[in-house]
Amino acid sequence: MSNLDDPLFVQYMQSDDIAMAQASDVAYKHELNVNANPATANQETQKLLNERFTEPHFLMPQFSNTHAITIERPNKEFILAVRGTRPSNISDLAADAQILLNDRNNSRVDSVEKIYQSFKAEHPTHKLTITGHSLGSFVGHQLANKYNEDFVGFSHPASPLGLLRDNLDYGTSAQHKIYLTKNLDVISSFNKYAKFTDKIISLPQKQETQQDYFGSHSIDNFLPNKKERLQPKIIKTKRGRNTFYETPNAEAIRRSSASSASVYDNCVDNPSLEKCKKINKKL
Repeated sequence: MSNLDDPLFVQYMQSDDIAMAQASDVAYKHELNVNANPATANQETQKLLNERFTEPHFLMPQFSNTHAITIERPNKEFILAVRGTRPSNISDLAADAQILLNDRNNSRVDSVEKIYQSFKAEHPTHKLTITGHSLGSFVGHQLANKYNEDFVGFSHPASPLGLLRDNLDYGTSAQHKIYLTKNLDVISSFNKYAKFTDKIISLPQKQETQQDYFGSHSIDNFLPNKKERLQPKIIKTKRGRNTFYETPNAEAIRRSSASSASVYDNCVDNPSLEKCKKINKKL
């Protein structure tokens, strides 16, 4: 079964959660931009946001660093996207080790918490969604639990030593979702059985990542690409002697390529529409 046939994948592609995956990936890229040239990093990251989102999303440099970025959305809501592990970064590996050992004083959490607190000091009432991949998901999850914020995580790391703390010692009314892949992910799969307080959603792993041993953990599994965009399906319908053609998933297609929904005019109910005449004539 292909990704396009999986109901959960289709639902994910139509949801706003895919924007969180995009933001999580841009957080990785922002660190690389800063390392390459601090003077142009913000402009280069803004270019990425312009490419990834069909509606204006703006980097907020004053609430961003190499560990996390804050993004202003067109509806005046905000995203705090926390970067995951870069294997060549020693501080990232140290933070990963702290997760494995269930160290409550995780250095990365402390660093990103300062960004969060600075943002909230200036925008105390604005809606903020925290997101991240892998290490970024862990860090974001800790902050979302502590401050009762909405959270969307990807490939959330699982530490057997931290299961009780993650699931039993906090209460939150905010929405928390974690996306994993259906295939075995040695870093994250334990969450499928042990996460009691979050909504766990397993999506099919992409074919492009299956050649890599850690491919099931990759952020690429949650990002859209041309191959996985929904394609219009033209369906032939007969009403008496008349034959009509329609594309019932056109709205879903628009939602997968843009963050706002589009109005779809059904050709069965409106065969006189100019576009419907063209479809019927062409077919």
